[in-house]
Amino acid sequence: MTQLQQTEASCLLQGGALYRSRVGLVSASGPADLLFAGFKKGAFSLYFGDAPIYHFDLEGRWQRAYVGVTHFLKSLDTSVHAIDRVREGANLVLRRRSLRDDEIRDLDLQVRGIALGLIAELDGGRLRRQEPPMGKAQALDNAALRDFLVRIARWDVAAWDAHHRQYQATYGPVPFLPPDCQNAVVLQATHGSARGLSFGNGPASDLVIRSPAEFQQHVLDVARLVGRRLLQTRLAFLASGDVLRRPADDVMTYLEILGRVLTIAPASKGQSEPALEDPQQIEGVYAFLDDFSAPCPGPGALQAFRQRHLEHVTLGVESGDARVRRLYHKSWYDDDLRAVVADAKSAGIGLSLLTLVGAGGQEHGESHVENSAQLFSSLGLTRGDSLFLLDERELADPGREGGDGNALTGEAWTRQRESFKQALSPLRERGVKVLPYSLEKQWA
Repeated sequence: MTQLQQTEASCLLQGGALYRSRVGLVSASGPADLLFAGFKKGAFSLYFGDAPIYHFDLEGRWQRAYVGVTHFLKSLDTSVHAIDRVREGANLVLRRRSLRDDEIRDLDLQVRGIALGLIAELDGGRLRRQEPPMGKAQALDNAALRDFLVRIARWDVAAWDAHHRQYQATYGPVPFLPPDCQNAVVLQATHGSARGLSFGNGPASDLVIRSPAEFQQHVLDVARLVGRRLLQTRLAFLASGDVLRRPADDVMTYLEILGRVLTIAPASKGQSEPALEDPQQIEGVYAFLDDFSAPCPGPGALQAFRQRHLEHVTLGVESGDARVRRLYHKSWYDDDLRAVVADAKSAGIGLSLLTLVGAGGQEHGESHVENSAQLFSSLGLTRGDSLFLLDERELADPGREGGDGNALTGEAWTRQRESFKQALSPLRERGVKVLPYSLEKQWA
């Protein structure tokens, strides 16, 4: 027997521990790279040697693909981004672009064609099986594989168009998602922005507040739209950024509805991976807050939210310098933030913070870094907390008024990021994670 070349597919067949059910397939007619097919938590993958590679949710919808030298990411709204690594000087950088509708349709048809081709090969007996190592994984049988390929093949042009219409009917404008919520299922108790404000002067729209009955229907609609993709995240993001500033009884009602409709079961050690037919459930709820002036939830309200599975809140802090905050139309005081952090910690709610590299531009850059570092150091952050450094240029809506018009670019921006890292080193010594983050690098 000819020894197959070692590829990503063959390595996964032998040692892909995440894939609890898997199989290798090779052409019975002659030499060819191994095809790997396997199920992991909430997902299914196909590897043709080293490339192309396709990943799907358990509804059969493709989510990620690596074709040629390009990565493609398909969002729940059916939009697709292409990501390429390009060399700039001595560095490799990521470049992201949105695909046109015709490009998306061609890629959708290509993925569907691959599924149909594999079905024909299986039915014609033209694929020879290679089993995973004994005791390492369950062998994926041909019938189960074929069933899932049929599920993929159902996603034709009409199915994708219907899904897009369903998405538009389900969601309002999607809010800014914090770094630790990029793969969460988004549930909009509200959408839009109170007073036309949004984190980092990002895009804003009119505020819409859902009644309890409207929110319950929305959660049901989201569950139908997301389907078994929910198994990939087990995390819900309660939107929008103003939701925690609603009356405490309203927030508790939203959390109770969410728990009833989706079922919340916190993760436990030794918990087994979900099977294809396991019921959908989530492990906890995250939220975002970027205005710490009144009305903000107090310690009693936060404890009540925690009892209803609010596990984590991300705090958006454009700057620790009050003058810079005013450029973003924020008027809260340092002590307001300190109180929110202390109350959240006393309630057992996890925290992460976001701040902006480049906020304040050239005029206020030094005070922005210095005062932000001082404020963050005073918050009592400890091991397990995170602080993300975001590029303010990636958030700001060019059409909105804000900032000081002297944005940092190039080396000046890089120097501020490095100054931030140095100024925040005492937090690292406490065990706080200080992490640069770029929206360009999202892979959700």
